[in-house]
Amino acid sequence: MLKNEKIHEEVTDEKTSNFYKYKSIYWGDTGLLSIIKFEIVTTLFCNIPGALGFVLRKIFYRGIFKKLGKNVVFGRGITIRHPSKIVIGNNVIIEDNCVLDAKGSTDRGIRIGDNVIVSRNVVLSCKNGLIKIGSNTVIGINCTIHSVGKSKVIIGKDVLISAYVYLIGGGTYYFDSPDKAIREQGLNLKGGITLEDNVWLGSSVNVMDGVTIKSGSIIGACSLVAKDIKKENSISIGVPARFIRKRF
Repeated sequence: MLKNEKIHEEVTDEKTSNFYKYKSIYWGDTGLLSIIKFEIVTTLFCNIPGALGFVLRKIFYRGIFKKLGKNVVFGRGITIRHPSKIVIGNNVIIEDNCVLDAKGSTDRGIRIGDNVIVSRNVVLSCKNGLIKIGSNTVIGINCTIHSVGKSKVIIGKDVLISAYVYLIGGGTYYFDSPDKAIREQGLNLKGGITLEDNVWLGSSVNVMDGVTIKSGSIIGACSLVAKDIKKENSISIGVPARFIRKRF
């Protein structure tokens, strides 16, 4: 059984206490004092509006993450899960209603470099996976970045990700057995997703597990990237995305 399926079984088991379920989803393997601190800080400061909220979260959120850089701005309504596996660099902006979910039993999680902007309603979600975002990257509103198990999503430096983009480093389910529910047949993981430096993804682009997009590439809006983009500084578009021309 995959580790993320094991997590599902544990938190839905009737014999599992409600406290353990809540602990598994939000904190992971951390001490009681850390849990109490997390609960107090997020309850008091998560939804305070305006400049006062920014200031208070900047001060009090520092103690709940594995590592937090200087001048990090947190918007309102941010959901934080397993903060002990989240590293955030300097001068990062995380806007309102984002989800930072590093859930899982491994020590992998979320790594955000310096000068990154994570726009409103972005979901960064791990299930024992790894999400790594390079410096000077901008992630547009309503994007979802997901990593499962041994898969990882690696985003380079100076990357532009437009609104409503999906990066799903979670493979696809096996479905060959008619006697089992699809979710019980396991995932066919393909290693994750890599966006090299200076990539630009247009709005509503979907990138599938196992794909690498070479540096300097542009992917046109509403494209589905199912195979590697092997040429640097290229322009690709379509469903599935196909090479159109070089940028220069």
